[in-house]
Amino acid sequence: MFIIPIQPMKQMVFTQGALSAETKRENTSFQSALDTAINALSETQSRARQDAYLLASGNVDNIAEIMINTLKAETMVQTATQITTRVINAYKEIINIQI
Repeated sequence: MFIIPIQPMKQMVFTQGALSAETKRENTSFQSALDTAINALSETQSRARQDAYLLASGNVDNIAEIMINTLKAETMVQTATQITTRVINAYKEIINIQI
């Protein structure tokens, strides 16, 4: 029986978030910030889907990276859902304001 030796972990590299500190805050419109967040969500979900396919086909080199990508996608979807709910609730409150 051959035992595979433990290898050092690769340093984790984080991609820029949808609203990173490097984003120009003074010139960023709500539309561009929303577009950036939606694009980041789409890319993260695509990466998670690709990782799931690789896992199902057995072509996995690093299971930890797949788990991290899947959790990133899940967290981003939950955040997007919460933001959508809050925006809709704020819109409803604005509509119900009597002048």
